[in-house]
Amino acid sequence: MARFPVASEDAWETGTPMRRIESVEARASGTVKITVGGSSFLARSAFLSECGLEPCNLTPGTGLDEEGMASLTLAADATGAERQAASLIARAEQTRYLLGAKLEKKGLSPRAVRLALDHLEADGLLSDRRYAEAWLRSRLGQGGGGQSPLKLLSGLRSRGIAEDIARKAIKDIFGPEERRAALAKAIAREKRKAEPDRAELRRRLRRLGFGAEEIRVYFEETAGPD
Repeated sequence: MARFPVASEDAWETGTPMRRIESVEARASGTVKITVGGSSFLARSAFLSECGLEPCNLTPGTGLDEEGMASLTLAADATGAERQAASLIARAEQTRYLLGAKLEKKGLSPRAVRLALDHLEADGLLSDRRYAEAWLRSRLGQGGGGQSPLKLLSGLRSRGIAEDIARKAIKDIFGPEERRAALAKAIAREKRKAEPDRAELRRRLRRLGFGAEEIRVYFEETAGPD
């Protein structure tokens, strides 16, 4: 990230438009309130650094050019985005994809949202893996035990969960008992649609995400077709 040092007195003489910093006030949680031209910006120090503005250089009386003001605005927007995101996460687990969409819908820029979500992930407050596990537990606990692995995978993917994370969560949460129950319900559903022959039923079950071995074992244990 490029650095934008505060302007010296000589810089004011070059004709480059500059705006003076009027006041700087340290706030809680690593934030700084900076007043420039009558407007106040509340920004996390970490965001200021990432946007190219070193907090130690931001002192009353110094100036920022147009690019520096844009960086200050971005840092403040990222701070606001982080606070809104944290509030949403406090209510329920979120995915990065859906949370980002919610914030951008509120008018926040994609760059500010990205900075905010990067920090929330780094702090462990935002986790697609944790969301995936919570979502699966909720689905299985609300009578969703009959859902196939493919349908669960599709549900997670539609919420922006990466396929590797989704598959790992399904493997960890959708255990042998849940898979067996889902397989039994899938077989019953397929038979209600029509009475498929053995090979066709297996193909349908495989398309739903069930493994060949678990299908074979289930049929053997239930004395069904082999």
